Amino acid sequence: FFISKEEFFSWVRNGEFLEYAVVHETEHYWTKFEDVIDKWVNIWKTVIKELDINWLEELKKNKPEMDEKYTTIFLNIPSDVLKDRIEKRWAFMSNEELERRLNSAEIEVSKAKELCSFVIDATVWEDEVLSEVLKIIKK
Repeated sequence: FFISKEEFFSWVRNGEFLEYAVVHETEHYWTKFEDVIDKWVNIWKTVIKELDINWLEELKKNKPEMDEKYTTIFLNIPSDVLKDRIEKRWAFMSNEELERRLNSAEIEVSKAKELCSFVIDATVWEDEVLSEVLKIIKK
C-alpha cells in the first residue's frame, strides 16, 4: 500500500520497521515489525523472511527479547565462488565495483558467523541447501 513520505519517516523515527530502504532516493520499501510478529509469527508460528544482515544486527541490538522467537539461517557463498558468479553475470562491472561487492560480502559473512544460528554452504546443489533448511525448520 502507499503512504506519504511524512508518514514513512514518522514510522522510521518511531522504530516501527523491521527493515526499510530508500531506493534511488525516490522509492520507499519497508516491512513493519508488527506485521511480521503480530500477524505472521504469532499466527503461523513458522515464517520464512529474508532479512538483510544489517537489519538482523539492528533487531538483535534493539529487541534482544525477540531472540527466542526466531532462528536465523545464513546461506554462505565463499568469495571465490561469488566473484566467479558476479563476473559471469555482470561483465560490464568495474574492478572497483567488484571489489566493493566482495568486501561487502566478506563483512556480511563475518557478521553472519556472529549473529546467525546457522550458516549453510550454499554452493552445493539446491536440493541439498533446501534439505538443510528444512531440517532446521523442523526442529
